[in-house]
Order: sequence, then C-alpha cells, then structure tokens
Amino acid sequence: MTVLNVVDLEATCWEGDPPAGQRSEIIEIGIVVLNLETLERVGKRSIMVRPEHSEVSEFCTRLTGITPEEAAVGITFREACDLLRTEYRSDSRPWASWGDYDRKQFQKQAVGTVRYPFSSRHTNAKQGVF
Repeated sequence: MTVLNVVDLEATCWEGDPPAGQRSEIIEIGIVVLNLETLERVGKRSIMVRPEHSEVSEFCTRLTGITPEEAAVGITFREACDLLRTEYRSDSRPWASWGDYDRKQFQKQAVGTVRYPFSSRHTNAKQGVF
C-alpha cells in the first residue's frame, strides 16, 4: 500500500506583532494518512503540542478554537516530532500540506536538538502539483 501523510498545523498567533520574547510555534498537528491506491483515509489524528516560547492569545483561540488550557496539556514539540517519525514514518513517507506554511514552520522550529520529522518529498497541495 502506498500512502501519503497529509499535514495541517495550527500555531500561536496574534492580531499584530507577537509580544516581546514570544514567537509563533506549533500548537496542534493534524495528520491524515491517505491510501494513494484507493484514495481512502486509513488514519487520522490530532496531536496537541505545548508551546514553550509563547502563549495562546485570545486572538489565536478565536482563530483556531484552541484554548491556552488545551495547549498546556499537549506534548512537547520534540515528542511530537518523534511521534510523527515512529507512528507515521514521516521521515520516509511523502507528505503534503495546503500551502508552504506548514513545511516552513516545521523547518523553523526543528532546530538544535530537535530533528526535522519529515522526508524531503513534500507536495504543496495549494499549487496543485502532484
């Protein structure tokens, strides 16, 4: 079976610039596993990620529906990346997202001791190039 991981993330955000000392970071990773032979969904999950360098603003809650309390009980970004690799084989499977924001946000956050969780086979579904 040939599968594709389809990823959609939510990140902390503000109506204007972030408050001093804060930066946008992933707070939820939605992932759907699609069987490319049958076009059927064979897996689906929402992974809550606890922000480490920002807070979920009221604006962010209105936009995403994620409250500060929900984000606070999430796993760390490192744990989320590890989970993507182990449970979804994200470092060897092709993956897609709507636009390029998700890929760039992961690249920005996966620095230092946190390993980027995805393969290089990314499709920007918004461009419609498969």
